[in-house]
Amino acid sequence: MDRRKSEDLIEQIKLFLKNIDVEEAILFGSRARGDELETSDVDLVVIDDKFANMPFAHRLIYLSQHWHLSYFLEALPYTREEFERLSKTRGVVADALEHGIRIKV
Repeated sequence: MDRRKSEDLIEQIKLFLKNIDVEEAILFGSRARGDELETSDVDLVVIDDKFANMPFAHRLIYLSQHWHLSYFLEALPYTREEFERLSKTRGVVADALEHGIRIKV
């Protein structure tokens, strides 16, 4: 992804986060690395304590209902505690934290 497209996508993600009153996310995967295709999805770890009493499937539904970008969203919504715990393991969250683009609003 060229720099301009990357900046545009990050601004669009910031608007998305503001609309759902979430302060932090991590863009990871091909769009963060810059080797995406036009049809690549947006891989996003979304971090907020509003997910605390929400089943994981409901979190995904909530995010998809508010996502209005033309790219398909592949979201991983976690509370801060879940995120901190998962970031210490060898998995997607740790990889996103190490190689992704942290987005704060």
